Amino acid sequence: MHNTLMQENQVRGVYIPIEIKPGTLGPALESLPKLGFKGVNLTMPLKQEAIATVDELDSVGKLMGAVSCVVVRKDNSLFGVNNDWVGFRDNLNTTFPEWKSTTRSALVLGAGGGGLAIIYALIQEGVEEIVITNRSPERAEKVVDIFKDQNVSVRPWAERHSLVAESDLIVNTTNQGMAGQAPLDLSIELAQPEAIVADIIYVPIETPLIKDAKSRGLRSVGGLGMLLHQSRPAWKLWFGIDPEITESLCSIMEKDIRGSA
Repeated sequence: MHNTLMQENQVRGVYIPIEIKPGTLGPALESLPKLGFKGVNLTMPLKQEAIATVDELDSVGKLMGAVSCVVVRKDNSLFGVNNDWVGFRDNLNTTFPEWKSTTRSALVLGAGGGGLAIIYALIQEGVEEIVITNRSPERAEKVVDIFKDQNVSVRPWAERHSLVAESDLIVNTTNQGMAGQAPLDLSIELAQPEAIVADIIYVPIETPLIKDAKSRGLRSVGGLGMLLHQSRPAWKLWFGIDPEITESLCSIMEKDIRGSA
């Protein structure tokens, strides 16, 4: 994705994967300025650990306790931000521009970093009622504590099937349905006809949840668009460029993921 964007925007550079062994993230981040990096993205479980090393953290990163992107600034200091929520919001806005007019309530499954990002995005977009459910209720309660004074509540995991009928937007943020994982155990047969079903997983392109939603004629959106759209705020910080997320780029990513899955 990023290498294609570099070609399209005439940026001389390369985007490479770097494997970080446990306990070595700090030195790795501190070496970025010397190695000529503009920045990096972080995957789990490095998002929390990075906070100890960055020189400054944006307000969203502070709230969530997680960093998804690091920027090497001109003075070689490290600025940590969280762009995950932007990717979800922009993907939803692009796919279903009218979604806010039909969404009063949302059901979020999962209380990890992905769940935090999605809940933050939904709060920013003015969703009136947000329900979170998680296999571990303690983790869900911690999420509610983070968003205290907001319209976020916890319901037991055992109620997830019935909660579908009450929700205009259903979002899976767990790893269930990811390649190599069991499918998400969620019955959406009671979903309202106008409900939107979203999954932040992008490998596979269509999770069992998304396939089920499509087979029932429900509006659905997978995780690839979220991945694509969260590149835009990163590029603005790294290069001062707002790249266009084109159908061509999406097609390239789909072929790459389907070929490696």
